Amino acid sequence: MSLRNIAILLCGALLTVYIAVFALLLFYQRSLLFFGGRYEAAIDPAYQAVTIKEADGVTLKLWEALDGPHAPVVVFFYGNAGTLSDFAGIGETLNNEGYSIVLGSFRGYDGNPGQPTEDGLMNDARSILKSLPPGHGPIILWGQSLGSGIAARMASEGRANALILQSPYTAVVDVAARRFPIYPVRWFMRDRFDTFALVPKITMPVLIMHGTKDDVVPFDMGETLAHRFGAEATFVAIPNRGHNDLSVGDLFPVVDKWLKGNAARIGRQASTASTLSR
Repeated sequence: MSLRNIAILLCGALLTVYIAVFALLLFYQRSLLFFGGRYEAAIDPAYQAVTIKEADGVTLKLWEALDGPHAPVVVFFYGNAGTLSDFAGIGETLNNEGYSIVLGSFRGYDGNPGQPTEDGLMNDARSILKSLPPGHGPIILWGQSLGSGIAARMASEGRANALILQSPYTAVVDVAARRFPIYPVRWFMRDRFDTFALVPKITMPVLIMHGTKDDVVPFDMGETLAHRFGAEATFVAIPNRGHNDLSVGDLFPVVDKWLKGNAARIGRQASTASTLSR
């Protein structure tokens, strides 16, 4: 067999593999993005399990630790492989400091019915915020990884008083483009979660925390978001930490200092966001 024929066969084989992988990315993109197979650990005694029903019939499980009327409330949105219990520890720590805590979940996660999509998860988040008890204080949204884009969208709609982004991306489609650079993912990705585009609509204190060794969502994406927010944002790099190993000990001192430093401004915005969250 000539070298020319061998080259043609190799090119054909490579093209076949390329097309096959492209087809898998195209048809299974949501399965690759939304990992809903985990279930929460046993509920901590600090929390009460609550179920809410959305307008489209989807039911969601929430964990709540409420601290009475007018207490500031921290609402958590976890990542794409997350579950209700992921933030139970930091939530309990904040609850001991006088914050009400709501640990949110999504359709297709934690045994909830439904199929996750970007629009569906945004509707879930709106329903969670609408379910907050009357008379609550300022709303602080905390989104981790995939949940950072959900928290940012809710903040851009005026549904909060402060925003905490843990290990955030500029956009999910940006992460995918880096992971699969030889494929045109920007052309076909349906769930884009474009936080970068939302920044001009977010006018509240923002805290961004990112591990310097994050190998899931690149560290520089957190930096890029911080630069985009400008003076609105406080950026904290957490040395020698990755995507999934940020502990309560890493997070709480940073968040506690930031919340106390921005308490006056967060409180001033409370009345507007309380109205919009309903």
